[in-house]
Amino acid sequence: MSTLPVERQVCLDERGGTTKMARTHARAPRGQRAYGSIPLGSGPRLTVLGALAYEGLIATMSIEASTSTSVLLAYLEQVLVPKLRQVKPDAILVMDNLRPHRATEVGELLARAGIGLLDLPRDSPEFNPIEQAWAKMKERLKAKAARTLEALEAELKPALDTITAKDARGWIRHAGYVLH
Repeated sequence: MSTLPVERQVCLDERGGTTKMARTHARAPRGQRAYGSIPLGSGPRLTVLGALAYEGLIATMSIEASTSTSVLLAYLEQVLVPKLRQVKPDAILVMDNLRPHRATEVGELLARAGIGLLDLPRDSPEFNPIEQAWAKMKERLKAKAARTLEALEAELKPALDTITAKDARGWIRHAGYVLH
């Protein structure tokens, strides 16, 4: 992977969030207890699909469903591929080994669009710098502790907007990629 120009690489991944997210630690004045609560039950779930390049996040989509092949294909067709045609027509998409990522239709769609595909080794999240972006996003969402799906959706964009190009380059270097 170090021989491929990092400027062409775009890392794709997805992350889920729920209305049960909350910080696990808190501060309170000396002698006082910090209070908080987390609702019982599973609650609604929101999945965010995104792509990170050295310029930062370049395309995101949220959906109230888990990532399936049809969800991934919709994201690729309607969000990512059109954006890559604009900003990175020679992109190489880097993905982990989630089952929908390995679907034949995904490879065919990317080939038709002229986008390269690179699969990460199994069980190697440390090679995908977008994992750090999701961690930053999730910390922001936990701090807001949205308790409805509407509130979670509303807090998503501001959380994603905190991810900068400087962050992306740092996470890319941390994952072992060489910036040329």
